[in-house]
Amino acid sequence: MGTRVAIVGPNGVRKSTLLNLLAGDFQPVQGESRRSQKLRIGRYSQNFVDLLTMDETPVLYLLRLYADQEGPSKQETVRVKLGKFGLPSHNHVTPIVKLSGGQKARVVFTAISMAKLHILVLDEPTNYLDMQSIDALADALDEFSGGVVLVRHDSRLISRMCEDEERSEIWVVDNGVVKRYPGSFEEYKAELQREIRAEVDE
Repeated sequence: MGTRVAIVGPNGVRKSTLLNLLAGDFQPVQGESRRSQKLRIGRYSQNFVDLLTMDETPVLYLLRLYADQEGPSKQETVRVKLGKFGLPSHNHVTPIVKLSGGQKARVVFTAISMAKLHILVLDEPTNYLDMQSIDALADALDEFSGGVVLVRHDSRLISRMCEDEERSEIWVVDNGVVKRYPGSFEEYKAELQREIRAEVDE
């Protein structure tokens, strides 16, 4: 628990397919995939925003989704969680249909974080998010005690997520093969830059 895995590699190498296999949405054509029946995996992709109930406010949506939050301070609990993902307080009671793409994404992140998951799978989570919001997401992930698996082309969130080298791993996908990179994400980036410079020099 608590491991951070960043899946990297060129475009078009089926990184998202690997995520679908890990999440159990796809079954392997060859070999087998094993996971505990008690394992709770949650995932975020761009399409999840479309599943929000647009005529509800974020607070009402989350209270309906997680009825076990009931209690004297249930609304306050939900609002604190929305705030951790960078959603301004006045937007907590704004109909979701009126929120921007980035704000809707933050509602989805909040919903996923409330699901008491063992592993959180994120497929390109920072689309529609500005730098401040990306940092807010990174802060929220720091507080998540479960494991995180991330696919992202932009290095900003990966750098933040993999700051703790003791619990982070870099998986490189290329030519249908997944390999664990032996160094840190910063070392991986430096290696890529050297390869690019070498190709340019040629």
